[in-house]
Amino acid sequence: MIFSLIIIVIFALLVVFVAMKTNTHDTEIIIGQKRDIKEIGERIQTVLNTEKTEKKQERRLRTVATEASKLFKERRFRQSERKYLGIIKEDHRNIKAYQGLGLIYLEQKEYGGAIEAFKKICELDPTNDAAFNNLGLSYFNTGKYEDAIHAYDRSVSLNNKIVHRFLNLALAAQKAGNHKAETNALEHAVSLEPKIEYLEKLAEAATQAEDKGAIKEACQKIVEIEPNNLEAQRKLARLEK
Repeated sequence: MIFSLIIIVIFALLVVFVAMKTNTHDTEIIIGQKRDIKEIGERIQTVLNTEKTEKKQERRLRTVATEASKLFKERRFRQSERKYLGIIKEDHRNIKAYQGLGLIYLEQKEYGGAIEAFKKICELDPTNDAAFNNLGLSYFNTGKYEDAIHAYDRSVSLNNKIVHRFLNLALAAQKAGNHKAETNALEHAVSLEPKIEYLEKLAEAATQAEDKGAIKEACQKIVEIEPNNLEAQRKLARLEK
């Protein structure tokens, strides 16, 4: 009997001990979960606060960019430049600010600065066809015709629907003495707008490139538009001999 009671007491103590261990373990889990939840909540709040701050900065920088653009239109270039530089100081990937700076430097004939601004845009956005065109214009004005050709060529490869960009490419190629590239660019320009002045440029470039097929095609189109164009008629007559 006594032995049985001892066994029961020991068993009861063991049950209580296990129960206490289990409760303690569960408590520790709950406390750990609460701690994890608190940390997650703090992280979420940090992210939300950061996004809120970034949005405020974005709105403020947009306002500054609008002010800078207004100053540019008023030809107050230095004031506009300072605002764009301030934007870049805070956001070194702000394409609109680099675009504004590039246009200011083009207007001021500060082509070195324009090259740097438009090159940065092209690095940040390799699909920006307008930036490549402006980069080509900047190079052209510094006499770097080969660099201008590469920039213009990239521009028209991204957007082949703008005539004056092909004309820009043709002029750079002409300056570089690359009459084949000039002819090719003018053929694209004529395909978009078959104007007499473009056709005449094409006929001249094709003559320099000794491309008889292109000369003939250009002159034929000129005669179609202007049947009394004697120069085009003479060139066709010489080709037919």
